[in-house]
Amino acid sequence: MAATIDVKDAAGQPMKNVMVKISRGSSYNRANSATSSSSVTDDITLRNVMPSGLATYLLDTSAKYLYAQTDAQGQVTFTLAQDSTAGLKTTISAATMDGSNLTDSKDAIFTVVTSPDSDKAKYWGHMPETFTNSKGVEFKRPLLRAELSSTADTSGYTENNETWYTWSRYPNMYQDTASPCDRLGLPTVNDLQTLYTDYPNGALTTTLGLPVASGKYWVAGNSVPDATHSDSQFQYVRLSDNNTLTTKANTATAQLCLAKRRDLSIELTSSDMDADKGAPVAKKGESLPLTVTVRDGSGTPQPNTAIRLGRTLSIDRAGVVDGSSGGGMVLTSVAPSTGSMTFNCTVSSCTSYWYGITDEDGKAQLEVTQDDSRGLRTPLQAMLVDDPLTVSDMDVIFTVITSPDSDKAKYWGHMPETVTNSAGVKFRRPLLAAEMTSNSGTYLVNNETWPLVTAANTEKAGATGCDAEYQPLSGDLQTLYSDNPNGAIGTNYGWPVAGNKSWWAADRAPNTGYYQFINLNSGGKGTASSSTATGAQVCLVEPRTSTPASITLTSTAMDSAKNAAVVAKGSAMPLTVTVKDSSGNPVANVGFTLSRGDSKNRAGMVITDGDVAADAGADDLMLKELTPASASQSMTTTGIVFTGTTGSDGTATFTLNQDKSLGLKTPLTVKVTDNTTLHASLDVIFMVLTSPDTDKALFWGNMSDTTSVNGKTLHRPWLQAEMLSGVTPVFTNGVHANNEYWAMAHTVDNTKWDIAKQCGSLSKAPDNNDLLTLYHSISSLGWPTLGYPYLSKSTSSGGMYCGVDENTKSQNCAIKPAGTAGYATCVE
Repeated sequence: MAATIDVKDAAGQPMKNVMVKISRGSSYNRANSATSSSSVTDDITLRNVMPSGLATYLLDTSAKYLYAQTDAQGQVTFTLAQDSTAGLKTTISAATMDGSNLTDSKDAIFTVVTSPDSDKAKYWGHMPETFTNSKGVEFKRPLLRAELSSTADTSGYTENNETWYTWSRYPNMYQDTASPCDRLGLPTVNDLQTLYTDYPNGALTTTLGLPVASGKYWVAGNSVPDATHSDSQFQYVRLSDNNTLTTKANTATAQLCLAKRRDLSIELTSSDMDADKGAPVAKKGESLPLTVTVRDGSGTPQPNTAIRLGRTLSIDRAGVVDGSSGGGMVLTSVAPSTGSMTFNCTVSSCTSYWYGITDEDGKAQLEVTQDDSRGLRTPLQAMLVDDPLTVSDMDVIFTVITSPDSDKAKYWGHMPETVTNSAGVKFRRPLLAAEMTSNSGTYLVNNETWPLVTAANTEKAGATGCDAEYQPLSGDLQTLYSDNPNGAIGTNYGWPVAGNKSWWAADRAPNTGYYQFINLNSGGKGTASSSTATGAQVCLVEPRTSTPASITLTSTAMDSAKNAAVVAKGSAMPLTVTVKDSSGNPVANVGFTLSRGDSKNRAGMVITDGDVAADAGADDLMLKELTPASASQSMTTTGIVFTGTTGSDGTATFTLNQDKSLGLKTPLTVKVTDNTTLHASLDVIFMVLTSPDTDKALFWGNMSDTTSVNGKTLHRPWLQAEMLSGVTPVFTNGVHANNEYWAMAHTVDNTKWDIAKQCGSLSKAPDNNDLLTLYHSISSLGWPTLGYPYLSKSTSSGGMYCGVDENTKSQNCAIKPAGTAGYATCVE
C-alpha cells in the first residue's frame, strides 16, 4: 500500500528537511477486536522510505516508530504492508518534530480472500462476490452464518477465522425462507464438479477464499431418482476432493447459490390428445403415450432433470370419485427405460409416484394403462422434484365399449354410434335412459342405465326413441344376431344385450298380429300379445322405405333369343335382385330368397351328373353375393335356398358359376320373404365348347361353326340329328363324342351319307393339306375327334382317298370311298 506524508507551511508551501515521526496503533479485526501485539498477523512493514533510502522498517508494536526527513517537495513516501494479516485495520500516524506539532493519521486495512467484504464478517476481506466456472456458470460467494436472516436448521463451523454454516435439514430447505436460494438457485452436481476441476487441491480457497478445507459436503440442486424410481435422492459434492455423495438421508451441507436462478418449466403432454375432451383418450386395454418435457426460460430442453409423475383418484364421466380397483393403473417408462410399476390411488392412499430424469432431449417418454377401467378420467401431475411448485397437470381417459360417448353416460365410452348387419341395414346404438324423454322402466347393464318401452308405445309417434319407420324389422334383427351370435353383440359393440331383454321388431307376426321380439343375447325369438309388455329398443339410421311391389332377377348376360342369361362354362354370370315399390322406387332392407330348379340339357332332360366320375356334380351351382354383403352359397340341390336382404339402393348383386356344367339350363326364382306372391324367375345357361349352338344338340353349347384354314372357311361336322331326312346314315346313331351324337360320312357313296350329300359336291371338301393345318386349332374349336379321321377330297393310288386323324395329325391315304367312315367338313 503506497503512502505519502506532505508537510506544508501556513501558506501551503512545501517544507523541506522537516523531521517527521511515523508510528502505528493497535490492529483491529472487522468486529473491532484488537489483535495481540505478539502475533505476527498485525506486523506492519514500511518499505522504500524516501528520501531516507530503500531500507525496510518493521513496526511490529505500537511502541515502534520511525523518523524520516522531508525532501525538497516537503514529502516522505513509503509503502505499507501487513504480509501475514488476517484481515485487519491499523491506524498509521505522522507528527512533525520541529516544534510545529503538526499531526495526522489514517487507517490502513489489509484484506484477505478468505473473508467476504461484509459487515457481518469477523475480518476484513475481499472474497469475490461472484465467480464463474469454465462452463460459464456464475456462482455467488457463500454466506456467513451471521448473514442469514434466520439460523434455524443450521449449524455453524469456523474456517479461516470466519463462521460459516451448514443446513441440518436440507430436504426441507425449499420450504425455509431463511435459505438464500431454493433448489433451482443451487448449482448442479456438474456445476460443482466443474468448479472443483477448475480449482483443484485447495485452489478454491487460495484463489476464491472458499471454506472447503474442512471437508464439508456442498449441496447440489439436482436430485436423482432412487433405484426403484419410487423416491428421489439428494446429491452432494465435497469441494475439498470432488467426492460425490448421493443419499436420501438427511445430510448437513454447505451451500453455494447461483448468481442467476435456473428458470425451468415442465410440460406433460400426449400425442393422443382429444381436443374436445381436453384429455388424451385410449380404449380400455390400450396404452396412452405420455411425454414429460423440461425446458429453460429460453425454451431449450433440459436433460438430466429430476421429475415426478403422480396421480389422484379417478372419476367417472359425471365427476364422481371412483375408488374401486378399476382405477388401478400401470405406468411404464419407455425412454429412458426403467420398467413398469403399479400406479394406483385409493380413497385411503394416493401416494403412487414415479421418479425419473429427462433424457438428452429434455424428455421422458412413458405409457400408462388402465386395463380394468370402467371408463374413467384420471388426473395426472408432472412435477419438478427440485421445484415442487412447478407442475403440469393433464387428465387421461380410458374408455369402454359398453358406454356411449355421450354426456349422459355415467362412464367414458367408445360404443360405436352405428352398427351395420351383413344385409346392409344400419342401426343406431341403443339410447341411454337419460337420453330419452320418457320410458316405461329401466335396467342396469355394464354400469349404465338403459330404458324399456312398451309394445304399444313403439307404434306411437314421439313416444320412444324413434318412430315406427325407423324401427327395424324382425329379419333385420335376426340378421344382426346371426352376424354376432351368443352375446357377441355385447362383446363387439357394447350393446346391453347381457340384460337378456326382448328387443322389439317393427313388424308384427304374420299369422297372429302379435308384437315380435328377439333376445339379442341368446337369439331366442317370440311374440307378445299384450300392448303393455316392455322390451328394449334400437333404431335405424335411415327410415324404412315404402312397401315392396315388385321383385326382379336380371343379368347383363341376358340372351333374348334364348330367353335366358348365358355365359360360357367357367365364367361367372352376373345377377341382380331388385325390389321396387308401386312408384318404381328402389326399396332397401327387403328380405328375399333365391332358389333353383333342376338343371336340364337342351333336349329337356334333367341332368345331375355326367357319364364319368369327373363330371360328378355337373349341375352344382355356386352363388356369391357381392352387395350389400359378402357371402357364398353352394347350391347343389333344389332344396338349398339363399336368404338375403336388399341394400340401400334396393338391390343385391351376385355372381353365379356352374364350373362342371355339361351345357345346362337351370331356372332361378327369387321371392320377397314377407310376401311370397312377389316373385320372379330367370333361366341361366352355362354353355360348353363341345356342343354346337343348334336346337339339334343335346346340350347347350358355343362351339364355333366355322374356322379359317389356308384361306378357306371350313364348316364343322354335322350332328346326327342335322342329317337330311330320307338319307341312309353310315351309322344308325352316329358316333357319341363329348355328350353329342355326330354324323359319320363316306367320301363317295351313292347309297349312304357322303361328302357330296353334306357339302353339295365332293369339290367342296377340304384337301389333305387343309386338314393337316386344321390340326393346330381343332382343340380350341371343340370339334369332335374321337375314333375317326377327317375326310378330304385328296386322292391316293388305287382309287383311295386321304384323311387325317386330328388327334395325332397322322395321315391315312387308304380311305375307301364307300367303306371308310369319317367326319365330313365342308368348305363354304
